[in-house]
Amino acid sequence: MPERYTPGYSTNATNFMAKRNIDTHAAFFTPYLRPGMNLLDCGCGPGAIALGLAKAIFPGMLTGIDREVSQIQIAAESSFNQGISNANFLEANIYALPFPDNSFDAIFSHALFEHLQEPAQALGEMWRVLKPGGIVGLRSPDWGGFLIAPSTPELEKAFSYYKWLQQQNSGNPDVGRELRALLRQSGFTNIKASASYQCYEPLSEATEYLALRIEASAKVDGAIEKGWADEQSLTAMSRALREWSQHPDGFFAAAWCEVVGWKS
Repeated sequence: MPERYTPGYSTNATNFMAKRNIDTHAAFFTPYLRPGMNLLDCGCGPGAIALGLAKAIFPGMLTGIDREVSQIQIAAESSFNQGISNANFLEANIYALPFPDNSFDAIFSHALFEHLQEPAQALGEMWRVLKPGGIVGLRSPDWGGFLIAPSTPELEKAFSYYKWLQQQNSGNPDVGRELRALLRQSGFTNIKASASYQCYEPLSEATEYLALRIEASAKVDGAIEKGWADEQSLTAMSRALREWSQHPDGFFAAAWCEVVGWKS
């Protein structure tokens, strides 16, 4: 199956990702950062977390990579607008990093590994460009730990359908629980694993993102032609998400798994 980034790069999806920051999504990694480090952010997206990392390691250099040029452009523009001088962004593939061996003191990656068909290959490249004694930090969600209330059959169907889309795009929605094993199998040592929850408030931000992506699957994924869904079911799932977002008791918490490991 071809590997595809399921969220896509629509304005809605990009804005949703841009609300992340170093405090809310990289707190597990910040204790290991120090000024002057050379840090690589793999799958930096619009750069919201990366720019916080750049500030944390100043005067060290932050290099952010993403395979989507539109995200690189947004990240670079944000860096310029915020006056951050120690961040560099470039289009690159995680499976073939354009850097010499032993280039970085630390490597960070957030919400990338759940979309990768070959996570071991990606970690092999990270290992290659990381200096001996360097640290890697990964964070990905695990759909097995989602908390949803109040639930309805159509709402459950909507979440299951999005998970199905990610699997069809060669992703692994449950990769969070596997991150520790992936690091160990790639040769990293002294691995520390943790988990946390993100509660989505307002609920409408997450539900609108999911609803729009489900609706777009008819065109983006060819879902109707492939028999994955019909127009009526796509409409029903999107409606269920939007109705849930307005429920006075609506609650959505996503489980995130984090690991750090060292290259000996």
